[in-house]
Amino acid sequence: MFGSILSTLRTTVQRLSPAATMPQTTLGGPQTQAIRGMAKLKTHKGTAKRWKAVDKGLYQRRQTGLRHKNLRLRSDIRRGKHAPVVCTEGQKWHLDRLLPY
Repeated sequence: MFGSILSTLRTTVQRLSPAATMPQTTLGGPQTQAIRGMAKLKTHKGTAKRWKAVDKGLYQRRQTGLRHKNLRLRSDIRRGKHAPVVCTEGQKWHLDRLLPY
């Protein structure tokens, strides 16, 4: 007698619980994607530290090879490495994607 009453109570509580009435959705599915909107564009921090945007949509960076072992270089080559390097057209496509803002 008590067994049937307990089983009836359990099924009634399960039907009335809020967890049973909520729809089962997975995180990251199409429903939540529509709620959140578009994904954020993220800046590549390593690229942002090395490249700076200049006029006309180009980027420039410092020349490499100035840290050590410079005494074997001619002085005009050493001085030439102080000038900034401007990106090429192929690099510009990649830099536009890595630095969206």
